[in-house]
Amino acid sequence: MYRHTKGGRHYLVKGVVEYYAAVAHACRFQGACMGLEQALVIEVLLSPPDKRVRDMDNAWKVIGDALTKANVWRDDSQIRSKHIIWAEPAKPGRVVVYIRVFT
Repeated sequence: MYRHTKGGRHYLVKGVVEYYAAVAHACRFQGACMGLEQALVIEVLLSPPDKRVRDMDNAWKVIGDALTKANVWRDDSQIRSKHIIWAEPAKPGRVVVYIRVFT
């Protein structure tokens, strides 16, 4: 996700910046950029693009950061429950996120 320079600076990799922009666009299109402030329950369905082994925590980190930057919620510390499901691979890959208020 991040690259580091010899001078100690770090920056986001181009692909991550593009992913953040695509997520923000999709959220705006769906009317999901609401700046939610309540406690939340998240369910995520991940369909990777192929059968390679992936780290679920790393996948969520990028998705959660992208949704925070897209202003879906104020901060991912609002998440009280999160359920992630690995689905069968589907090209070019797919992420579905269900969000509800924690009660």
